[in-house]
Amino acid sequence: MTADGINRAPAGIPSGGQFVATNHAEAPIRLFDRTDGSFLNPAPSATAEHCIQFWSNVEIPDEIIDQVVDAYATFRQKEIDQDMEQHMTAWRTHWEEQNPVPKRNLEEYQERFKREYEQHRQSVLPGVVAKRPERLGQYDTRQLIRATKMLIHRPNPARFPPEEEQKVLDEPVELYNETLTVRQIDQKYSLYDVRYAMDKVFRNDNALLEALQSQSEQLSGIHEQLVHQRSDFNNY
Repeated sequence: MTADGINRAPAGIPSGGQFVATNHAEAPIRLFDRTDGSFLNPAPSATAEHCIQFWSNVEIPDEIIDQVVDAYATFRQKEIDQDMEQHMTAWRTHWEEQNPVPKRNLEEYQERFKREYEQHRQSVLPGVVAKRPERLGQYDTRQLIRATKMLIHRPNPARFPPEEEQKVLDEPVELYNETLTVRQIDQKYSLYDVRYAMDKVFRNDNALLEALQSQSEQLSGIHEQLVHQRSDFNNY
């Protein structure tokens, strides 16, 4: 057996071994802007054109759509509870500072607190609820998922020209009652907070619930806090 054809180091040139690396003139196997990705296994984007075109046309599994609808409704309710808890805690602190506990007529004082507490709660609730939709529209969910995926997978400005990222953020997306840009959709719906529901198909409700709990640490415990607050409220 001979070693003919094997690239050896020229005589007199130390190379640290018998063979030297072969130079490759061809380009490496492409990673970015490929066309063979899928919704669950997408190719990364180097350009806005690829990002927009891919996520505008890729097929979205029906299971993903159902998961996002359920996850968003849960996220939104927890967000409302959290915002209300913050509003009412601030109001209660201010009220107690302005209304010290009297030495007499304590029952009347308690009744006034409960009455004014409920009046204030009813007055701020509509504004808290109006912060963003409580549910996703029947025809909009698919479009909102596409916009959120564009946001998540937009070209990295640290590696690619920053204008590519901006083109994605400014891309208009048609919804049932309006047209919003990718950036505006994120501001209105904040679907980035339920992105886990888009990452894979959960085989049962328990798995989805576990994912929801792990991704919602900042909103967890709100219901329990409200229960304690209501308990304090009743014992006032």
